[in-house]
Amino acid sequence: MEKENFVICVEGMVSSGKSSMCKELIKLIPNCIYIDTGYIYRGIVFALIKNGISLTEAKENVLKYMKELDVEFNVENGITEVYIAGEKIKNDEIESMENSMGVSKVASIANNKPLYAFGKQIIENYKKNFNVICSGRGMINMYPEMDCHLFITASLDARVQRRYKQYDGKYSLEEVRKSIEERDKLHEASGFNQTCDVTLEIDLSDCNSAKESAQKVLNEIKAKGIV
Repeated sequence: MEKENFVICVEGMVSSGKSSMCKELIKLIPNCIYIDTGYIYRGIVFALIKNGISLTEAKENVLKYMKELDVEFNVENGITEVYIAGEKIKNDEIESMENSMGVSKVASIANNKPLYAFGKQIIENYKKNFNVICSGRGMINMYPEMDCHLFITASLDARVQRRYKQYDGKYSLEEVRKSIEERDKLHEASGFNQTCDVTLEIDLSDCNSAKESAQKVLNEIKAKGIV
């Protein structure tokens, strides 16, 4: 009997290098695709903010606004793209500090159950043909059938430096640190830092690149017989 494709869900601390690591990890695993459910959430929130819709107003039915604003996504070669009314949104807009903070705020007040169901449907569709690596918040609730749950950690200093480098000087180190600390508190209050029976906690503080992080993660999941 042919082995079924697996699903590995990735969560972790803000700016711990999850997405960058995942994009490298799929290069090391045959027939593997990466779905950034967190990026999808960011795209929806960006559309809300761009169209002047109150985050509090949208909290009960985020998916309704996603449809009304014509927000669509494309996942290919490890890249998740966001389109609003047919226009592709630039990555730096989706990843901005303002939008990141908006995502954390919405996630802490919104009814996330419909979003979890939406994310699960996306994962199931891709699992038919691929091994799936997916990252985001609330993955335990979104896809409890996962084969492995990775919780990625890193020191605060390492996370600040990584995000500061990603922003390429757009924000000061102090602004980046404050944003990460505030988002940490929001995520903790929202109960996102959960673990389960299939959780592997991996600290990437000592990794100097996404490739190095991916190799460390691969070694850990191979040791557990997951791949």
